[in-house]
Amino acid sequence: MSTQPARFILHPTDFSAGSQLAFAHALRLALTNQSNLSLLHVGEDTYEDWDRFPAIRSTLERWKLIEPGTARREIREKIGVGIEKVIAESEDVVTSIVNYLDHRPIDLLVLSTHGRDGLSAWIHPSTAEKIAHQAHMPTLFVPNNSHGCVSLETGEVTMKRVLVPVDHQPRSDEAIERAVRALEAYGAEDAKLTLLHVGSNEMPSVSIPDVPWHVEQVVIPSGDPATEIAAFSAEYKSNVIVMVTEGVHGFLDILRGTTTDKVLRHAPCPVLAIPS
Repeated sequence: MSTQPARFILHPTDFSAGSQLAFAHALRLALTNQSNLSLLHVGEDTYEDWDRFPAIRSTLERWKLIEPGTARREIREKIGVGIEKVIAESEDVVTSIVNYLDHRPIDLLVLSTHGRDGLSAWIHPSTAEKIAHQAHMPTLFVPNNSHGCVSLETGEVTMKRVLVPVDHQPRSDEAIERAVRALEAYGAEDAKLTLLHVGSNEMPSVSIPDVPWHVEQVVIPSGDPATEIAAFSAEYKSNVIVMVTEGVHGFLDILRGTTTDKVLRHAPCPVLAIPS
């Protein structure tokens, strides 16, 4: 299985201070993968909102990627990344974002979250889950109260510890490959890749990659998977959690939420959710 870098990244923003960290992750991913980045806001006051978008030029200057005073027309040539700002004039956040995804070749969605209190401003827990489930694409959730893996101030990436929860179904091989690619993309050294299984004494059959980093397998025989994953991640001080999700199946799952949904509400770090 070959997992290709994202070519088109979408970051919906509500202009809140909390969404700035997610913006930093989206921008760094775009720069690392030479991807196109779209910043989308759903609102009504279209003319008033343009100046509220994240400041791309000042961010690139602060990260020392362009010189102060660089002309706007020269930025793309210098960084090799196309960045656009889009406003969808609507009150329906979910429909607007999903429609945008339906009409654009987006490979990765980056969303800001408030952790256990839900998602920022207009992206509440139920809204975010609807977006993620309907989009059915890799989604990076970035808790605004987390340490993250990208510094908003410097753009520096910290990718030392990656946690991949694994289970018998769905198979987690793609999550492992995504985790490996994240480590490779950021040039991680002395990193650790931890495969965590919760709920039985038997580790699922997974393909262990031949990589230069330390790979460990951990089994927690019992407990609620979401609770144990979040607690282990906090103790382990992981930089990112990479999970495969099957989405919502049946009425009980709609009431309870998927394991991934429950993990991201308590996660101390970004969560990359990958549809099986």
